[in-house]
Amino acid sequence: MKKYMIRCDIEGVTGVVSYEQAEPGKSEFAFGEAMFMNDLMAMISGLNDGGADEIYIYDEHFYGRNVNLSKLPANVKVYCGKPPYLKNWAGGLDESFAALLLLGFHSKRGTENALLNHSYEPDIKDIRINGISVGEIGMEAAIAGDFNVPLAVITADSEGCREAKELIDGVNGVSVKESLSEFGALCLPAKVTYDMIYNAGKELAENGTKAKPYTVGKTKLEVTLKDGDFKAAYERLYKDEIKNGVAVIEADTAAAAWAVYWERKLKCYA
Repeated sequence: MKKYMIRCDIEGVTGVVSYEQAEPGKSEFAFGEAMFMNDLMAMISGLNDGGADEIYIYDEHFYGRNVNLSKLPANVKVYCGKPPYLKNWAGGLDESFAALLLLGFHSKRGTENALLNHSYEPDIKDIRINGISVGEIGMEAAIAGDFNVPLAVITADSEGCREAKELIDGVNGVSVKESLSEFGALCLPAKVTYDMIYNAGKELAENGTKAKPYTVGKTKLEVTLKDGDFKAAYERLYKDEIKNGVAVIEADTAAAAWAVYWERKLKCYA
């Protein structure tokens, strides 16, 4: 069975160059949402025309309520509302998936002159897995690797694609815009990017991927936190497991370590 997982974000979709276009409730979000659905439907259509049996989507962006369900074919299911990753549940991923696809992603925080660069949220300055600095791309790839699932395709700006290719040999990077600055990019028309993304999805479903799972094994997760209320709460509740602003979590897998981090975050804000 050809079964695929798509993790979605919006900052890296066609034409989006501002948080005004990426954040729900902001003045230009309707544009960002439309571009997001353009890219998502291109990927779904390509996978299906290539012979996909089942497609699962985990909507990671903001509140996780960005997917227009009325546009989806019957073989697609969507995790909405960002249900938290747990130690025994990695956002729906397991060994039954042929590949992970990241749609609309971006480079990690601190990437020089990179479009809308960040790592999940403002509280995070850096993430390290076993000493290697990663952003959202690396973290999601490592979680998939826990289940022997490769990151096969990523759609993003040029810097996001570069980051993925430096980490994972064989990943197909579809750059929908050339990153020029934090809020500037050379963008392509939606029709052009639709075809690019469609072709990447179809190629994957028809021929598979050369990418290997990004497996990190036993995990030491280090999250450098920005000064603020969350960091102060973390230091108060987990004072023995944070030093110099770096929260340290050790677990058997990347998925388990990340689940512990988010469990603690929720407690800090409780």
